[in-house]
Parts: sequence; structure tokens; C-alpha cells
Amino acid sequence: MFKNHGHLDLSKETMTLVISSDIENLLVNEIFTLLGIQKSELENDLEVIRTLGKLTAKKVIVLNQDKMMENAKIWEKIRDLKEDVLFVLDTFGKTDLRLLFENLVTQSYRFSHFKSKDKVRNYGIHYVSSTNLDEVIKEAIIIGEAINKVKELVDTPYNHLNAKKLAEHALTLKELENVEVNVYGKRECETMNMGAFLGVNKGSKDEPQLIHIRYKGNNASNEITALVGKGVMYDTGGYSLKTSTGMPTMKCDMAGAATVLGALEIIAKSKFKANVDIVIAATDNKIGDDAIVPDDILTAANGTTIEIISTDAEGRLTLADALWFAQKEGATKLIDIATLTGAVVAALGKEYTGAFTNNQAFLNELMNISEKTKEKLWQMPITEGYRKELKSYAADLRNSGTSRTAGASVAAAFLEKFIENNRPWIHLDIAGTAFDEKTGGSGIMVKTLAEFFR
Repeated sequence: MFKNHGHLDLSKETMTLVISSDIENLLVNEIFTLLGIQKSELENDLEVIRTLGKLTAKKVIVLNQDKMMENAKIWEKIRDLKEDVLFVLDTFGKTDLRLLFENLVTQSYRFSHFKSKDKVRNYGIHYVSSTNLDEVIKEAIIIGEAINKVKELVDTPYNHLNAKKLAEHALTLKELENVEVNVYGKRECETMNMGAFLGVNKGSKDEPQLIHIRYKGNNASNEITALVGKGVMYDTGGYSLKTSTGMPTMKCDMAGAATVLGALEIIAKSKFKANVDIVIAATDNKIGDDAIVPDDILTAANGTTIEIISTDAEGRLTLADALWFAQKEGATKLIDIATLTGAVVAALGKEYTGAFTNNQAFLNELMNISEKTKEKLWQMPITEGYRKELKSYAADLRNSGTSRTAGASVAAAFLEKFIENNRPWIHLDIAGTAFDEKTGGSGIMVKTLAEFFR
């Protein structure tokens, strides 16, 4: 989508974007002189100045650097402009520039595949700098485009993106260096006794897809961190049917899967020195002749029996077998990410992702990264009281608690049961942060998960 040419060209019929903390910069000053603009005339965080024929470019936009990164309205205004090319003038440091170019990519995102008149525009990025910024810009574009791909996957409706098509997308990643991709169908999952994952799939006409991606970036280490993403492609709730208001937007229930795929893309393209496994148990959760019902008992791959209380508590069932598989494949640490509970939305709203762990030092590492990426995490508890909610007289555990409270912690306690030998594990519940009804997928946590391996 983006091209960088390393120069400023005012002779073409384009928009000029001037981003400056140093308004006296020579090149900025030259442009202002041509236009007859004084520094004192610039009053707002965003100024759009018509050139009135003094430049071939029709408009010049001046942004306040200190405000641009945090002001969403600025990006909305830029995105809605009709011109095709942005000219960027570099007048500040490398760190800001990486974030700037990343924002130019992510803020240009529109989900317009199914609109007849609103098509995606291509941008060219031109810049002037006293230093070589090619690597900084390349890195920023890798991150930005991976985040946009995650948004696109989350925004794509189920009739255009089922488990098989997600697996097909995952297989394209094998073209990246040091990446191996394997996809297992229903028969292979049956051989591995994945009764929890297969139970969710029983009402579907589509075969389940277990996606395993291995990135080997550090041959000197035996450490493997698994990123396990919830891949419920659409969630009706099954026979514990969602309401007519609760079901729309459930195409986003695979946001965890999209997130780990996006993180892997950044990790592999950036050639981070780490070993990372991606595991996704992809299926939809529908009603059908063979679909599971409350009171059924499933047997997970590790032998744990699970009494079904709610068929709408399906994501944790798929994750249970996915976590088992990741450990079987040698994962020494695990991070799972899922749109798991409405309870986390009730607790934290749309501002924070809920974080749970069995290893405080491991979570502290991730939270330190999230502070830098500005993707907010809030730690939530798993205690014995929440574990007791899962006790069943008929099976080893229930898939849902006995009360209607603390659902996010009870769900995390369920997943904890499938962590072997107290391996360091983090659970991220992005039910409130992954999707917005008005703007679509957010791409939240992609950058944090990727930066964790830098």
C-alpha cells in the first residue's frame, strides 16, 4: 500500500503533509515563504492551507507533533481527505518517526471490500531527512500493515471467512523465512482425542482446522513461547443461544486468532531472535443435529472430562485443547488471547484488556511492553474461590461457573486447569478491546505481543 521515495517533490499534484516540532526548520520555512504564511498564523493542532496555485500541490497540512499521536480526530480528518499522496517532512527523532509512519499506515485503514463506491486508496510516502530512515520506515510499515491485516480478518464476515479460509491465510505465512505451517483437519484432531475442540465443532457443516505455525528464530535456545489464539469464526452461542442483540458482531470472536497471526507476521518479517509457536483451534459454534447441549460431558485431549453448563462458553473448550497441543509441541511459556467473556467487558469496558497469570514475573514483562505500546492491560485475579465455581459432581469440572458473577476470572481458572507443570502462562481477555461496533476491529495487542520478542 505504501511506497517511500526519500524525497520531497512539490511539482506533482498532491497534498503536502508537514509534521513539525521545529517550525523554523529550513524546508518547512521555505514552503511557508512560498505560501506567505507566518508561524504566528498557525493556531490549531491541524491546519489545512490551500496553496492557491503557488504550489502544484493543492493543499498543505501542518500538524502539531506533540498532539498528533494521541488525537484520533486528526487522523480521521487526514484519512477522509480525497488526495492520493502524502508528502511527509521529517523534522524530529527516529522514535517518533517510526510511530508516525506506523500511524500513517494503520490510520489509513478502511474496511471497504463490500462497498461499491468507497474503495481503498493507495498512498505514497515521501520524506526528507538528514539521516537514513529506510530501516525505521520499513519496520513501521511491517507493523502497520500487520495490524491492518488483523483488522481486515476481524472485520470480514463469516460467509467470507470460515475456519478453512483462515487456515488458507495461515498457510501463506510459510513463505516467510524460518516459518513452518501445518494445518490439521477433523480426522487428525480425532486421532489426538481433542474432544473439547471437536465438541464445539459438532454443530458445524465446516471441518475444524487446527493451525500450527512454528517460527524458529533462535537455534541456540530451547525456549519456545506459544501464542494461542481463540479462533471461533462465528459464535451463535449454540443451543445456549445468544439474543438478537448479542449475536451481531460475533464475526469478531476469532480476534484472538487474527491477533497471533499478525504478531507472527511482524516477528518473522523483522527476524526477531526468538522461537515462537502459533496455535489456533478454528471452528464456528452453531446449532445443528449433532451439536452439543447443556449436560453433555466432553473429554479434552489431556483426559479431563468437562460437564457442559453453557454451550455459549465454547471458546475455553477450544483453547483447552489448543493449550494442550502447544505444550505437547514443546512450548515452555504460553500466552493465550481470546474474546472470551462478556464479564471482562462489564469489569473493564473497552479501555483495558484483562490479564491473568500463574507467573507474576512473566506478566510483569508483558505489562512493561504494553506500557510502551500504549495497549493497556489490567491484571485480574484467579483464586481458589473462582476455581471452586468449576466443581462438578458429574465430571472433572464444569465449563461455566455456578453463579453469574466474576465470569472472566472463572473462565481464566478453567484455562489454568490445562496448564501443565505450572508452566509460565498468561491469559489475555480482549472481549472489550478487540472490536468496536462503529469502527470494527482494533488490532489491539498485536504490537505488544510482537514487541515482547524484540
